[in-house]
Amino acid sequence: MQGAEHDTQATRTALVDALAGEHRLRREALREQQEAERWTQRAAFAEERGLTDLATGALARSHSHTRLAEALLARAEEIRAEAHWLREALDAPRGAGRAPPGDRLDRQFAELEIEVELERLRQERASSAQNLEPSTTEMEAPLD
Repeated sequence: MQGAEHDTQATRTALVDALAGEHRLRREALREQQEAERWTQRAAFAEERGLTDLATGALARSHSHTRLAEALLARAEEIRAEAHWLREALDAPRGAGRAPPGDRLDRQFAELEIEVELERLRQERASSAQNLEPSTTEMEAPLD
């Protein structure tokens, strides 16, 4: 596998791993949230029966599950950001920031892509310059 192909494959693999990791963390967070709810219900049940120590312990366990769920969700968000970055890396224009292609056909296509991009930039510049010029009716209006 050539260098660029290897890099692309490594990025794809990292993206798949990140997405799977995010999914796994969110699933674990959901389980922890469910456990927190379960312990909150147990605390209420113990409180109804006047078992204050048991209710306090159950609430402590509920808070522990809630904190763990929050930590898992925070890490899942970090992984989501990493996955977004990896997607952008895969979607980046081919050849950006790299040495010119060695193959003649690749080199010709790269030159054509550069020409098309330059033309697009020239058109954007000309369009923005036209938008900045005052219209002839504005120039002919008398100053009062």
